[in-house]
Amino acid sequence: MLAVGLTMTACSDFLDKEPTDQGTEAITFKTPEQFEQAANRLYCFGGKWDVKFELNLDTSGIGANDAGTTGESHGTWGFGGHRECNILLEKAASYAGPLEDMTASHPIATSVGTAYFFRAWHHFNQLRTFGGVPIIDHVIDTSDPVVYGKRNSRYEVAYLVMNDLKRAVDLLPKRSTLSGLENRGKLTREGAQGFLARVALYEATWEKYTPSIGIDLDGDGESVGAGKFKPEGYPSVEEWLALARDMSKAVIDEAERGTFALWDECSDTGLSYYYLFNLDDANGNIANYKGVGKATNKEFIINNPYDVDLKKGGSNLAYTVTTGQSSNISAWFGESFVCSNGLPIHLSTSSSYQDAYYNEEFGGYDTFEGEFENRDMRFIGCIIPPYKVTWTAATEYGDPMTALGNPYPEPLFPEPSDSWNPSDPANVSKRGVYTPMIGVNSTHNGYGCRKYLIEGAGRSTNQESADWPVLRLAEVHCIYAEAVCELGNGAISDADLDFSINKNRARAKVARLTNSLIAGKFDAGWFNFATGSYECHAMTMLDEIRRERTCELFAENFRMDDLKRWGIAHINLNGRKLGRRILGTAYTNPANTVNGPSNVSNYYGEPAYNPQTRPLQYGMASEDPASPDYGRPIATRAENCFWNVRQYLDFIPEGQRRLNPNLTQKPGW
Repeated sequence: MLAVGLTMTACSDFLDKEPTDQGTEAITFKTPEQFEQAANRLYCFGGKWDVKFELNLDTSGIGANDAGTTGESHGTWGFGGHRECNILLEKAASYAGPLEDMTASHPIATSVGTAYFFRAWHHFNQLRTFGGVPIIDHVIDTSDPVVYGKRNSRYEVAYLVMNDLKRAVDLLPKRSTLSGLENRGKLTREGAQGFLARVALYEATWEKYTPSIGIDLDGDGESVGAGKFKPEGYPSVEEWLALARDMSKAVIDEAERGTFALWDECSDTGLSYYYLFNLDDANGNIANYKGVGKATNKEFIINNPYDVDLKKGGSNLAYTVTTGQSSNISAWFGESFVCSNGLPIHLSTSSSYQDAYYNEEFGGYDTFEGEFENRDMRFIGCIIPPYKVTWTAATEYGDPMTALGNPYPEPLFPEPSDSWNPSDPANVSKRGVYTPMIGVNSTHNGYGCRKYLIEGAGRSTNQESADWPVLRLAEVHCIYAEAVCELGNGAISDADLDFSINKNRARAKVARLTNSLIAGKFDAGWFNFATGSYECHAMTMLDEIRRERTCELFAENFRMDDLKRWGIAHINLNGRKLGRRILGTAYTNPANTVNGPSNVSNYYGEPAYNPQTRPLQYGMASEDPASPDYGRPIATRAENCFWNVRQYLDFIPEGQRRLNPNLTQKPGW
């Protein structure tokens, strides 16, 4: 049998010969080994690599959207995974006696803990999507009342998820007891603790912030929605937050003992964050300039493991990322990354722009590379700078790195000339990404994205096989800081910041976040999504912790959930959006000498920005240098965005409602 760590994409498929209508009941369940086989089958973390990373959100450059419509079906509405978990749990009770009496020393405890974890996993995924759903906590047949029953409230579902995860924590082994690379991806106690912390923070902030959005998402449970019923003992918002704090603290404490650690093998350049997601080292592949691979990664607490020989990633990452189809860092988000001194690029001593000034570490916009200097290295790790070549995993999409020791490609600029020169490497090489031309119908909205662009030789299409993170230590740091700050009504001690997110910042070569650092300071580059314009905004700890989470977890499929649970999705995904500055930058600065003596605001004999021949798609927000919106193109018009508050929860599929009329629809649909 393949090691369990290599059988976990989608739902595990090494038992494909089982009758599909019988599931794990085809397993005998007479020995601990058979329970382990059934538990291995439960591993289901959402399938293979998703190469479309958080497209069309505020971080990635929102385009037009709509308010959504109901449909006949929905990919998340399904209960097969719940059933397999319940089969194992019921067989375990027959084999070992009451499960509430089981301890971690029992021979099938790990298998039972795995079933509890994945029953919680499936219910939580549906909770995030639909709110209340039918609870499937036992094996049902066609005569079961659940089949044609009502939906349970979101609070009943969350309560089940919490209790199942607590049992998983009790029964799963500690990571320190599992050795060997083949066990990466195997569920552990710390994985259940970290996931419970994620769930607890989600539910606490959802209940705290979504009541302000202007729609009752619960409904009455009779004519609309799943209702507001809370089971006895249901946690308060403060109790959920305390649970998030305590569970995340337990994981961080274990990391302090050496079981887990932020991956920082490339600390000399600050590029560890970039290479973390690109560890693909089998068959001599060069994962990074240090030549280290997956065996060095202690940051991933839960992950989908891949292997180029045994289980390929199956997604064409090199092509998707290098051609700009995976994601795109929006202008707002790119400018949200702080400077290495820990402060935003644009500051003020008051709420007035008359007092605004640039951070002393900010390199400015006069040159194409200036704004990337002295910045959070996660910014550099996520983008393709416009003045560098880039390395990829496949020769057809770029230049693979074939030698160790060189941490980053050298700059590549066109020679000083206003004319096309086909012998200039920058002009003829597909590896050159220096393209300052503002094109026809351009909105100049984003920075591009290179996160997940695996470097190294010998990977052809769909062969890239880095592990996919499901839960990593850096997220746990973010959970702890946010939960503590929420419990403190916006206050958090420097000690708690050092215990958590300041570790992430240290890897990114960013100064510690402290109370004194932001005291009395205003972020003059703060974007007000409600008005679609920039303004001066007093810096707060909660804002900075949310900024930290946004930067650290970019393109890992957290952003939509965060926008919803903070009650700001309907604000951030609507309204006018602005692009990267053009006026007053290297694009229009005649004194720019980044490429030697030539004026590189001219590109092949024509200005890089020429509104007469290549007008912006929606025009310029302002040409007044005194305006905070000066020189910014309009990237998305407000009238093109229709994201509706009802989309905080997805619709119940109409096909299911016809089969079961007791399934009330969501409010607003």
